Amino acid sequence: MKASIKLFFDWVNQIAEWVCYLLLAILVGIIVLQVFLRYVLQSPLSWSEEVALLLLVWFGMLAVAIAIYRHTHMAISVVWDRLSPPAQHVLNIAVEILVLIFALNISINAGLLIDIVGDQALSASGFPKAWLYLPLQVGGALMAMNCIANLLLDHFPGKNSGSAGLEI
Repeated sequence: MKASIKLFFDWVNQIAEWVCYLLLAILVGIIVLQVFLRYVLQSPLSWSEEVALLLLVWFGMLAVAIAIYRHTHMAISVVWDRLSPPAQHVLNIAVEILVLIFALNISINAGLLIDIVGDQALSASGFPKAWLYLPLQVGGALMAMNCIANLLLDHFPGKNSGSAGLEI
C-alpha cells in the first residue's frame, strides 16, 4: 500500500515539476519579448507584466509544494542536529503538521479571496482576477497533500540523508 501511495505522489509531483519547467520557459519568453519590444522597437506590450506576475505566482506555489514533498526547502538545523533520532522524528512530525495547517489555511483563504474578487478582471490582460489567487488555492492544496503523504509514508529528512532539508 505504501508503495502505491509513494508512486502516486511521486507522479503528482513529477507533473507539477514539468508544469514548473513550462511556466518558467513561458515566463522567460514573455520577459525577453517585452524587453525586445520595449527597448528595441519602442512598442511595449501592455499585458506582459501581469501575465509574468501570474506565471511567477503559479511557479512559486507549485515549487514550494514540491519542496515540501522532497524536503529540499531551507532548514535551520542547529536544534535538530543536537536531538536524538527519536526526538528528530517527533520534531519532523510536529513540523509537518504545522506546515499542513498552514497549507490548508492558505488554500481555504485563497478560496475566500476568489469569491471576493468574483468576476473582476485584471486591467491590462483582461484575465479574471481570480486567476491571481487560484495558484494559492492549488498550491496550498498540493502542499497539504504532500504533508499528508510525508506523514503517511513516514517520509522525513534525516532518516537516510543525515540532514534536515537544505541547510543554511
